[in-house]
Amino acid sequence: MSRKRQEHQLTLPGLTKRTRILAHGGDLTQGKRKTARPFDRKQALHVVLRSSKARGERSLLHPRHCNHVRALTERLAKRWGIAVYRYANVGNHLHLLVRARSRAAWQGFIRELSGGIAMLVTGARKGQGLPREKAELPRGFWDHLVFSRIVSYGRDFAGVARYVCTNLWEGAGVPVRKYLARGYRVLEISEDGAFLLEQRAGPA
Repeated sequence: MSRKRQEHQLTLPGLTKRTRILAHGGDLTQGKRKTARPFDRKQALHVVLRSSKARGERSLLHPRHCNHVRALTERLAKRWGIAVYRYANVGNHLHLLVRARSRAAWQGFIRELSGGIAMLVTGARKGQGLPREKAELPRGFWDHLVFSRIVSYGRDFAGVARYVCTNLWEGAGVPVRKYLARGYRVLEISEDGAFLLEQRAGPA
């Protein structure tokens, strides 16, 4: 993995050299020997599904897709008994903060979700290829294996939850990071769009 790609991957909240052992997928496992995905039924998972093809009419936020992607996530979570604490659709990637009661439930949920979203966006059907008018699309919708990291409850969980909410509102056009760049500190951000900001004091 190049240094630039590694640094980009490490910008995810809580993902450090020490916690990489709790993560799997994304850039972390590209070109490496296949290993078991870390899982703990007593802890949460930060999950990221990313596609560089999900742009324009194939964006997960496109009006034709965004409600269906959310509905599919909720339906599969109910089917597999998955607790979804946070959900953020950012157009070309999806962030989830979830907890699964078993490895089998997690595997079933993420397998159906990743496949279902790809079919929704590309128009493919199970057992068939892409429609003729979309045959120019490269094979495979997702860039890498689904990224996941075990998240401990407490400070780690709060940090990931805050990060997912930030992505949710930036995906909807709210420039959260611009507030940060202007010297504000985001104390709280909720799924209903509420902000609690604190302006940092300037030099005396």
